[in-house]
Amino acid sequence: MIPLALSLDREAVRDTVREAFRVEERGIDWRSGAAGALAAVGPLAIGVAIDETVAGLTAAIAGLNTALCIPRAGLRARMFWGPLCAVAGVGSLALGDVANPHTWSLVLATLVWVGLWATLRAAGPAGALAGFATAAVLVVLGGIPAGPESLGQRMLWYVLGAGPALVLMVLARRGPAPPPDLARTVLRAVVAGVRGDADLRAHVARLSIAVAVATLLYRAIGLPHGYWVPLTVLAVMQPGEHATRVRAIQRAAGTLAGAALIVLITLVTDDRWALVACAAAAAFWLYALDERGYFWLVVMLTPTALLMLSLVDFQGADEGLERVANSALGIAIGLAISAVVREVATWRARRRGEKPAA
Repeated sequence: MIPLALSLDREAVRDTVREAFRVEERGIDWRSGAAGALAAVGPLAIGVAIDETVAGLTAAIAGLNTALCIPRAGLRARMFWGPLCAVAGVGSLALGDVANPHTWSLVLATLVWVGLWATLRAAGPAGALAGFATAAVLVVLGGIPAGPESLGQRMLWYVLGAGPALVLMVLARRGPAPPPDLARTVLRAVVAGVRGDADLRAHVARLSIAVAVATLLYRAIGLPHGYWVPLTVLAVMQPGEHATRVRAIQRAAGTLAGAALIVLITLVTDDRWALVACAAAAAFWLYALDERGYFWLVVMLTPTALLMLSLVDFQGADEGLERVANSALGIAIGLAISAVVREVATWRARRRGEKPAA
């Protein structure tokens, strides 16, 4: 019995790994890759050139997230999701700026904001990605200590990054036409999901609580660049435990790739322009390969973000190793919460005399 169980476990692991690295669509979208790299890393390059890396990073995060939210779909869909994410990103920045000074306020803001935007999952893959990107802006920018710049300045930097990204990706993307009244369709889907989908409500609650707890943890122990922990939780936690495990593998692969790249750059040179070039290359493949499978989006998004964020406070090889440790903690939190939820669901099913879900 034991060898058979071990064999089944190994087979389950192999199936999970195959799913994580599965290719769903062949080909390379060169136009989207070039537009995305310019949208995400162009502002950062300007910031490095004029020695305004904080401004450049803020604009680059805006470009990265706005471009990420624009789907391969008809013009109406691109012009709906892109501006929505740009405006929501500005709101995330403002909320993070207000909440940042106190741990309790940042944790509360995270709990509410992540939960609110997680409901967009009811609108399909584009909604799920928009919800993730919007919440990620709060997690990252809310976790970076405020500088001498005013909120108005930072919001201006964000708009200056989001605007060009919106134009570039709307022009670069193509796809099938959406429903005639997309905004109303999305709103109805979200309302119906919140009212009638218990699984969606459970996921929203789990995700918002998990990201808030991760935020409380890194603030309580004073973890440097600790926002990477809740950011990883946000990225890996999915409605089902199996999907969470798949996403954890993808996130780990992306983090290790990005960290290895930073260590390699450190061994070769300490020039920040090397990081900019590598971030641009990662961003290109992020947008060029995202339709090949969610694996590519997750794996390329992680090193892109890691390289971009490292430019503000570059610490060489230690930077990469620190991000790996923070990501590992975030993955562990996400997997642990999913496992606890599974055990609770199993216990409740048995109490009701039902067969536990497989």
